[in-house]
Amino acid sequence: MQNALARVRNPALRQGLIFGIILGVILLALSFIFTNFYITLFLILLAAYLAGMRASQETGRITTGTLAGLWTGLIGIIIPSIISMVFVLVNIDSYRKSLQASADKLHQDITYTNSMVLTGLLINILFLLIIGILPGVIGGLLGGMFGSRRAHIPSVEEYKEAMFEPPSASEAEELPAAPESEEPSSSSEAEESPSVSEIEEPLSETPSKKPSSPTQQAE
Repeated sequence: MQNALARVRNPALRQGLIFGIILGVILLALSFIFTNFYITLFLILLAAYLAGMRASQETGRITTGTLAGLWTGLIGIIIPSIISMVFVLVNIDSYRKSLQASADKLHQDITYTNSMVLTGLLINILFLLIIGILPGVIGGLLGGMFGSRRAHIPSVEEYKEAMFEPPSASEAEELPAAPESEEPSSSSEAEESPSVSEIEEPLSETPSKKPSSPTQQAE
C-alpha cells in the first residue's frame, strides 16, 4: 500500500490519502465504542494539520497544505460514512424498528418507513462531510503555514551545479586516448597502400620496344 501511495506525484493528494485513511480507520473504530462530536472534530483538525505540514514541506506553498487538509478531512469522513451506510442498508428493517421503538417511548406520533430512514441517512452523511471538510481546510491551512517555513527546496545554485557537473579526472584522461588509438590504424593503412610513385616506377623502368626500321629489317 505504501508503494501505491508513493506513486502519487501530487504531494497534497498523497499526504491527504495517507492521513485520511488513518483518520478514517480511527473514527470507524471509535464509532463502535462511543460517539463524541468534539473528539471527532479534534482528530480531523490534528490529522489535517499533520498532512498540510508535510505536504507544504515538499513544495514550500501554503495552498498545498490547505489542499492536503481538505483531502484528509474528506477521506477521513467518507470511510466511516460508507461503512455505516452499508451497515444500515443491510439491516434497514431492524434499524427502522429500533427508531420506531425509541419514538414510541417518547410518545412521538411518528411512523418510520424505509424511505424516511434512507433520507435521514443521506442528510447525516452530508452533515458529516461538511464537518470533515471545514476543519480539514482549517487544519491544512495552519499546517501549511508552519510547513512552508521548513520547506526542503534546493536553491537555484545547487540545482545548476547538479545539472552541470564538471567531468571527473578519469573521464578527462580517457577522452584524449581515442585519437591515439586511431593513429596506428592510420599508419598501418599508409604502409599497406602503396604510393603512386612506387606504382609509376616499374612502368618507367620497363624498356620501350620500338619497331625496327626497314633497312635494319633488310640487313
